[in-house]
Amino acid sequence: MPFSHFTRAILLLACSSLFLSGCSISNSLGKSSDSITASSKSSSGNGKKETKPEETSSLFMEDVSAATVLFVSQEKNDAELQDNITSIAKSHGINDWEGDEKTFTAMGKGLKRAGVSRKNISKLSYFDSLSSTQNYKYVLKGFEE
Repeated sequence: MPFSHFTRAILLLACSSLFLSGCSISNSLGKSSDSITASSKSSSGNGKKETKPEETSSLFMEDVSAATVLFVSQEKNDAELQDNITSIAKSHGINDWEGDEKTFTAMGKGLKRAGVSRKNISKLSYFDSLSSTQNYKYVLKGFEE
């Protein structure tokens, strides 16, 4: 589904500001209108932000999925995708996103949201470079979920 330049600019600005603020984003392209939802982390009585590990994992996966949708819809290059994922991982306290199955599962979910067909996944340069790895299997797993 092609986006107008205006829609792309709004998505990019909204996502950039959410990434910088450390919030989670969700991009729903399957509906008639695009939505971006910010999820705030809960605060404890001592003023420090605390999240449960499974909540952090879920927020991380939503952010990676949304970044993958943007990668496809805005025809970003591989380095831009990797930079975005690195920033997302840092904001969630993840040091080795390239060794984390959740990253690639979330990318698969993002590819499906973006409307990429299964047979065209490997035609995207970043995913073509993964095609003979275990991580590509995780991408396909996420795509099928």
